[in-house]
Amino acid sequence: MPVLLLLALAQDMRVSLRIDFGAAGKPALERDITLPRGSNVVHATRRVAAVEQDWLCCSKDDVWSIDGVGPDTRLDRYWMWKLDGALGSNFPVKHVLSDGERIEWVYSGEREPVKLEARAVSLLPAATEIAIAIGAENSLVGLSHLCAQPAGGQLPRVMSTSVDSDAWNMGRIDAYLRDAVGRGEALYKLDEERIRALEPTVVMSQGLCPVCAVTPQDVERSLGKEKCAELLVLTPRSLADVAQNIRDVGVALGRASAATIAARDFERRFERLRTRAHATRPRVLVLEWFDPLWVSGEWIAEMVEAAGGTPLAASAKDPSKRIEWSAVRAAEPDVIVLAACSMSVARAEREVAALAANPVWSELRAVRASRVFLMDGERHFSTPGPGLARGAELLEGILHAPDTATPPAPDAWKRMR
Repeated sequence: MPVLLLLALAQDMRVSLRIDFGAAGKPALERDITLPRGSNVVHATRRVAAVEQDWLCCSKDDVWSIDGVGPDTRLDRYWMWKLDGALGSNFPVKHVLSDGERIEWVYSGEREPVKLEARAVSLLPAATEIAIAIGAENSLVGLSHLCAQPAGGQLPRVMSTSVDSDAWNMGRIDAYLRDAVGRGEALYKLDEERIRALEPTVVMSQGLCPVCAVTPQDVERSLGKEKCAELLVLTPRSLADVAQNIRDVGVALGRASAATIAARDFERRFERLRTRAHATRPRVLVLEWFDPLWVSGEWIAEMVEAAGGTPLAASAKDPSKRIEWSAVRAAEPDVIVLAACSMSVARAEREVAALAANPVWSELRAVRASRVFLMDGERHFSTPGPGLARGAELLEGILHAPDTATPPAPDAWKRMR
């Protein structure tokens, strides 16, 4: 290579860089940077702030986050870049900089979720959570009795149940469900007239648990084969299934791109958890029902594994199942997690007396050491949506500092003493 060319390549160049955090609310960063010739836009940005790269639209080299600010799929907020005032290409990593160029990063997006053509009735809390997370809340026209309302929303409830899960304790709920199923009674009732009046194009249901929510067969019988709405059935049994459900809801509601990014964010959070090194792997029993005892399997057991623990009594390959007190005594867990199905921390706390009433409870090592934690089953465990990632992150903090961990918010979890 000619000497003059080598000298030219060895010379540094100067560029200017501005990072506008916009809706993220952080102060803008602005610098003049000196860096080697041949550097690209991402090299320059890393001189000012941390940059994460992952798939957003075009390749694994896309800029996912800058200084910890990443995509907000609900409001379509992502990073875009400009070069000398003009919109940059989709591949900032491929643009080799020249001396004197000006780079600007802008975190931009919407103020409100976009209007969508789809009209969706959600009969499943997880489907509603996903719709809100991907910015499809404006497509929702009707909800089940258990679905969370979108912020400021007053959507009609189109499904009801004879089970009073707020007033009845777990023992009574269990007895009622067993008797009703034995008699062949329907546990849920759809407001068929209201659903038809809403004219949905999509009805979202589940095929996982006949006592947890209305089944696809119930929907078919109630709405009839002449219905025009697409029936989207979610049947997750693993974290990978949950990620796919996020994508499926996005396709059905016209938010495929946002849903793909939300699913990738879900996967990334679990990948980060799995790569962390821990000195020990505590043995963890997760109970989702206290009277009678039910232990969690499938995606919840996966969450325990990702958080650095070893699930007891049920694995990621097993469905949740009923267990006896003798099995709890034999398991002798290091940590017990009480993540009651579809119950908040405050609601589940009312049921702990059923555990304490059994003499085995006070004999358990985890109980004696105050390593029993009430967690939000509704938001972070039993609802298979984006909230599972937060549940696993909270769980990791508990498992690896069980004696000193403190909840980040009063309703996140509670130590039982």
